Parts: sequence; structure tokens; C-alpha cells
Amino acid sequence: MEADRRGESSTISLSPSPAWPQWPIADERTLAALQDVLDSGRWAISGPLNDPAKYGKAKEQQFAEQFAEYCGARFCVTMDHGTSALIAALEALDIGFGDEVIVPGLTWIAPAIAVLSVNGVPVMADIDPATLCISVDSVAERITRRTRAIIAIHMYGCMADMDALRALADKHGLVIVEDAAHSHGAVWRGKKAGTLGDIGVFSMQHGKVLTCGEGGAAITDDPVLKERLEASAWNARCRISEAPALPFSMGLTEGLRRFGTNRCLSEFQAALLLDQLPRLDGQNTVREHNARYLERELSEIPGVITMEHPSQIDSRTYYGYVIRIDAQRFGCTAAQLILKLQLVLGMGDFMLHPVYKPLYRNPLYAPHPRRHGALGEAYTRALDTAEIMLPGCELVYEQAVVFHHSVLLASMEQIARVVEAVRTIYFEQQ
Repeated sequence: MEADRRGESSTISLSPSPAWPQWPIADERTLAALQDVLDSGRWAISGPLNDPAKYGKAKEQQFAEQFAEYCGARFCVTMDHGTSALIAALEALDIGFGDEVIVPGLTWIAPAIAVLSVNGVPVMADIDPATLCISVDSVAERITRRTRAIIAIHMYGCMADMDALRALADKHGLVIVEDAAHSHGAVWRGKKAGTLGDIGVFSMQHGKVLTCGEGGAAITDDPVLKERLEASAWNARCRISEAPALPFSMGLTEGLRRFGTNRCLSEFQAALLLDQLPRLDGQNTVREHNARYLERELSEIPGVITMEHPSQIDSRTYYGYVIRIDAQRFGCTAAQLILKLQLVLGMGDFMLHPVYKPLYRNPLYAPHPRRHGALGEAYTRALDTAEIMLPGCELVYEQAVVFHHSVLLASMEQIARVVEAVRTIYFEQQ
């Protein structure tokens, strides 16, 4: 009770701080990119093709080509959300009813919802508290004869052990969907995030380091998977490769005879991504530099645990900068520290918050299974999470504090204020 009261207020006082960086970042160039789409008369990939001599390729196609090149992949298929990219990846890999897909127990609900969307069974594995990424040992313990895939998710500022996961998947004949929604531009042993699995998926939602508000993409080197992804994203249609003879002809036409739904990215979203992509590497460099500074300084404060990073990571990206708090040594819980820092540093919930709830405890994760006759009852039982308890996920949820990546774009003076505030709160509690 005393600890709760300590978390409600703080006596520390810091001088007024300049405003924290806004996210997303937009300027006159961004406005010009949107105006270009308005003027073109083509607002959707499924809309009429423009005069190529005047407008060039569709914005969506331009981004798909540029992002594939950026990642070092042969193909990129854009979509309206990261969740859509996950579903399309599972559909492309022929994951279906009753197939088990292993997902980390500490993540946003989207990967598990994607598995449910193809009538599969999400099997939750524990994480490594040192990295917040899925534990390879826990994955190995959960492989059964029904396991078909692993969704390997890079979390906040770290990457999953893709070498070990690839070896494990190959041993058991499994496919890997690499969820790089937190890791646009990260590099693992010379290869960009998203190129280490069978299909790599990305989210371009508002808070991501590459954003257009809402959006997603899937990348692959396999031409068959690329066609299947397009079918899933574009109602089984495909892109018209050349400008048609008649004006105002549509940009998509009949494609594979395969199930698909409408998950198209708009031309406005694509224009925003084309504006943001050239900024990404420079922003990531600043984030990594400031994260390393925080790591050095905060690790000197008793009770603060900084994240570990596998040596295979050549270049880090940060959706969030995460520290863990040993409440007994630090003198307050992670939840109390978040409240204090929000007040002292002037950060709202967007910029400073807890990690995701363990997936099996997240109220937003409520499986609503499709019925399949006599098999429906068995399927429902397979989705039950009542008995799941993953100690690594529970520990991190209790201990972790997340700074949104926009904080890492602040000035060094502001970054130093974060360290000063954490240090002051620590000594105040002793």
C-alpha cells in the first residue's frame, strides 16, 4: 500500500523541457506528395490508370519496388494493415484449419488474430526476458505433429534469434513468417529484417518507424508466394503490367483462381510511404545513437535492467526503447515509475507506457472460432488459454517500461533529462 502511495506523486523537480519530437514527422514535401495524388485523379491501386507519360507508375507500385530494394528482397506486396500482411502470408503458405502456428506470448494481438483468421490454432511460446523476443527453447517444446509455422517477431528494439529459429524450422519442416513490424531497417548478419523468414511482414501503422497512418507490406524472394500474396491482397486480381489502349482502364485485372479479399493500400498511403522511406535510415541512426547512450547511463542505476542484443545484430532499430525495473532494488514498480516519469518529463501514454499484456491475458484477444461440424468442439478446446502461464512473459509485463521511438529523436539535452529523472526517482525511493 505504501508503495502505491509513493507512485502517486513525486517531489522531484526538473527545469521546463522543450517539446518532445512529434510523430509522425511531416513537412512541405509530405504535403506535395499528397497533392500529387489528388491532382492525378487516381486515389486507389484499383482505380483508373493514369497517363504514364505524365504521372509515371502508380505510387503504390513505386513504393513496392523501392521497399523491396531497400530490404534486399525480390518482391514486395503492399497492403492496408500489418495484420492483413500476416493473414495474407499465412494464406500464401497454405496454413489452414487446425494447423498450429507458434507465436510469442508477449506481443500485440495481431499475430494470433491472423492465425485465427485462417482457422489455425495459435500456440503461445514464452519469451526470453533479456531480449523480449520469442524463446527458441520454448518454441522447440511446443512443436507437435500439427505444427506448420512459426511467427518470429522482433520486439521493440531487439531481433529474434533467426539463426536458431531457422535451424529449428528446417529440422521440423516448418515455415517462418518473420514479423518485422518493430524493425524496419534492422540488420541481422548483413541481411535486413524481413528477409530471414519465408515471408517477411511489416506494419506501417501510425506509431511505427515507417508509417502512413495505417498500412502494411509483405516481402519474399519466391515468385509463387508473391503471386499468392497478391491474390490474398487484391481479391485474386493482379496488376496490369502495361498501360491499356483505352483511357480510364482499371489498374487491376483478373489474376489467379485463388481465394482473396480486398486489402489494398491507397495511393495516398503509398505517397506518404514514398515521402517517409528516404528519411528512415537517418532517423534510425539517431535512434540507435541515443539508445546506446541511454543504455550506458541507465545501466549504472541500481535496479535498472537494460535489454540485451544478440551479437548477430549489425544495426538496431527501435520501435520502443525498453528498460526493466527490479522493484525490490529500485524502490518502486514499473507502473509507478511510468506515472512519475510521465508527470516529470511531460510525456503522455503514447510516448511512455508498459509493454503489451501477455497475449493469453489480453482482453482484446477473444477467439471467436469458426464452427466446423463435429470438429468445432475440438477446435474450440484448442483455442482455450485458461491454463496458459508463461513466466518470462509475466516477469517482463511486471517489470518493463517502454519509451516510444520518437523519444529517441530528441536532443541530447532531452535524452539526458530522461537519465536524470530515472536516477532522481531511484534515490528519492531509497
